[in-house]
Amino acid sequence: MDTLYVTEQGSEIGCDGERLAVRRDNAIIASIPLIKIEDIVIIGNVGLSTPAIKRMLDNGINVTFLTVHGRYQGRLVGSVSAHAALRAAQYRRADDRAWSLRLAQRFVEGKLRNCRALLRRFARNRADAPAEAGQAADDLDRFIDRVPRTTTLNALMGVEGSATARYFAGVRALIGAEWRFEARIRRPPPDRVNALLSFGYTLLVHKMLGAVEAAGFDPYLGYLHHIDYGRPSLALDLIEEFRPILVDSLVIRCCNDGRIAFDDFTETPDGDYPVLLSDDGKRRFVAAFEERMRTEATHPDGADGRPGKVSYLRCLALQARRLARAVQGGADYEPFAVR
Repeated sequence: MDTLYVTEQGSEIGCDGERLAVRRDNAIIASIPLIKIEDIVIIGNVGLSTPAIKRMLDNGINVTFLTVHGRYQGRLVGSVSAHAALRAAQYRRADDRAWSLRLAQRFVEGKLRNCRALLRRFARNRADAPAEAGQAADDLDRFIDRVPRTTTLNALMGVEGSATARYFAGVRALIGAEWRFEARIRRPPPDRVNALLSFGYTLLVHKMLGAVEAAGFDPYLGYLHHIDYGRPSLALDLIEEFRPILVDSLVIRCCNDGRIAFDDFTETPDGDYPVLLSDDGKRRFVAAFEERMRTEATHPDGADGRPGKVSYLRCLALQARRLARAVQGGADYEPFAVR
């Protein structure tokens, strides 16, 4: 089963027997058996017929809606998980400030360790890697040491913010100067690399949303990210440790190996978004992202609770289950780490 991305502007998704059909101007441009679809991501101006909505709900196919710029809008999901006990424990834990802080520290520690691993991996494997990448990796050590010493969530966020700024200085050194990437800026992304990072993070949140919902959580109640209406805070918590290894590394490679070109973007200085990725560029980046999600890595719980190789997509689900055990009184949450 796979994720179906629909990016063709002006198209509509409908039903055709046991298949979903994507039509534009009364012509079928894609037809996919329902049994092969796990979930759907709709990007931009794409219609969805009522019969198709009902079939998706009947078949447990979730639909995520993104704007044409890649910003998350919402999800169409079926009935919620029956795991009320887990959600009750999740709410109780959120009221325990000390426990919530310890968990938030684990999320940040996992992220920073993987940031350090990414920089060291590129510095080690690339003959032309600048010294700045290795130096930024070494500098992250002191931020990692400070994480468990924080006593408030605000202090933790301050450490995370400073460490992330230092990390992206190292990332900047790994991307060609022609991309003109200076720093991580989110709203709105001012340049091509920031636009790719934001798009990639949105795709990753979509994947993690499925994992936390499957585990039985309320995805909108997090521990590191504050509660905000419509924001899937728990999914944002859990993607922290995966951002560098699944999105940042992919953006670095796509910019350097030609899968995404500088000319795939249009500059719109008078618009709400300074740069726009072309539809073809979106398709190529989505294909690269899905390939990355299918890549295998060793997870401690990968093979029936023993270390084994599984896809990164599976790693997301395993981490959501680890968190469920921690929330319900099991062992402390352990973030996923790479070397």
